[in-house]
Amino acid sequence: MNISRAWAIARKEFIHIYRDPRSLGLVLLMPAILMLLFGYAVTLDVKKVKMAVLNYDGAQESQSFIDRFRGSPYFYLYRHVSNEKEMRRLIDEGAVKMGLVLPRDFSKTVKGGKTSPIQV
Repeated sequence: MNISRAWAIARKEFIHIYRDPRSLGLVLLMPAILMLLFGYAVTLDVKKVKMAVLNYDGAQESQSFIDRFRGSPYFYLYRHVSNEKEMRRLIDEGAVKMGLVLPRDFSKTVKGGKTSPIQV
């Protein structure tokens, strides 16, 4: 497309907007309205992610930590597993999307005022 053609189209549009000022409102408001609608419609929040839990510790502190996941809208505790092999099988089969492993000394470390490493 050459430049004279582009100018002719732009001139025609300006004349149209001058004759009908409502079309200027449409040109300016419609993109803003669409941005608002799509902004509310499209969300990237992932909710109810199925997860398996392997709790080597088994104490009250580790159970309390797991209960925080249970209360979250983002996670769904699918199953407690007894070993890592079972957890890997559930992940490989697609039954769960993630696994949470709490070490044996989780509550001891937390009681000591330190942060305990966990495996996700």
